[in-house]
Amino acid sequence: MSKIVDTTSPNSEGEMLWCVHFKSSYYDDDPRMPGTVPVDSRSYVLAKGREEAISKAEADITKARKRIDKNADEEIEATIVTLENLIPARDSSDEGRMGWVSNEKLRAVELSCPEDTNRYRLRVCLVPVK
Repeated sequence: MSKIVDTTSPNSEGEMLWCVHFKSSYYDDDPRMPGTVPVDSRSYVLAKGREEAISKAEADITKARKRIDKNADEEIEATIVTLENLIPARDSSDEGRMGWVSNEKLRAVELSCPEDTNRYRLRVCLVPVK
């Protein structure tokens, strides 16, 4: 059985926890509040490198791309997550518009790729499932 990874280091397969952050926008011409709306998507995956992390997050990126304007600028950042500073949830209170109030102020930080979730659970450390 693999050991629990509780500091920023590779797991037994040489993978590290990555956050792939897709950023773009679309223009909403709603007469009540027209303007540019940001599109933000974060995926947490286990990968050996940046390119592998982005390819594992491709499903989430494709889903987010469906919401953006054709000519909108887009940016993809992939960074290694430091487990020592990881908190199990992130603030999602500002993700709404036009008076929408989230009934869930914290959103869990979870692994996004099914291939990873079959092998690990993300808590404040990576715990092998099998």
